[in-house]
Amino acid sequence: MVNRWASSNLSGTGDVFRALHSGLTVDLIATPLSDLKTCKPHELISDVIRRYPEDFDFIPVIDENNRFVGMLHAADQRERLTLGTVWQCYSPLSEEYLIGADASILDFILDADQRQCRLVISGAKIVGLVSLSDLQRLPVRATLFALITGFEMTMADTIRRLYSKGDDWLEFLGKGRQRKIEEERKKAKADDGYVESLLFTQFCDKRDILKHHLPEEQRESLHGSLVRIESLRNSIAHANEYASSPAHAKDVCQVVRELLSLRDEFSRTIGDAASVNPG
Repeated sequence: MVNRWASSNLSGTGDVFRALHSGLTVDLIATPLSDLKTCKPHELISDVIRRYPEDFDFIPVIDENNRFVGMLHAADQRERLTLGTVWQCYSPLSEEYLIGADASILDFILDADQRQCRLVISGAKIVGLVSLSDLQRLPVRATLFALITGFEMTMADTIRRLYSKGDDWLEFLGKGRQRKIEEERKKAKADDGYVESLLFTQFCDKRDILKHHLPEEQRESLHGSLVRIESLRNSIAHANEYASSPAHAKDVCQVVRELLSLRDEFSRTIGDAASVNPG
């Protein structure tokens, strides 16, 4: 009996996708309350900046009773060399600066470029702080790796549905890539395992196949998005830096939004193809 190792529908869609990411929560990357650097409204901004030379972008503001009342955008004040006291410049506490400890890391990533620092709440208490710089932490890397791996498998499922009659998609790859894929498929077949050719494609192969399914005027946009996703994928897979500066971290947020949008688009394609060609 020949084993089939390359079954479809493995892309982590639906409940599996949600369950995976709900288990990777913000509390895994937050700075705990005991380690927070804070300031008070009556302090001079120059004194606060001098006290925290580590270049914290945001510093929580607490009152005389140690209650959180807002956030000082310290990076902004450094650039402006603002005089005066904290109370003249800080932003009062609001929902914009709050996130639940049990929120998924993915939810945080999605708008971390727009909401760069948030106090983490558990029940009625503030228990820590999470910021854009925390995108460099290991649990975020795990989140991104799972996200991109699942996305690549969705790309493969989409190709299977679009080219259900065989390996017609090979025509969109260069001769060298075609030969390499065929060599790998033959090796697997020699080991008594039936493995479809698509399993041996790389991210760039899937990218080139899928873009040919679109009208020519849409290909450039799709190609650009997939190149950005692939670049992030490579940094994650090879343990390279991917969010080493605020600009790079913000780019990660944008790429993740693009990925999820394309994932939904590809999932709809799979569904449309299945309805036209059931079974």
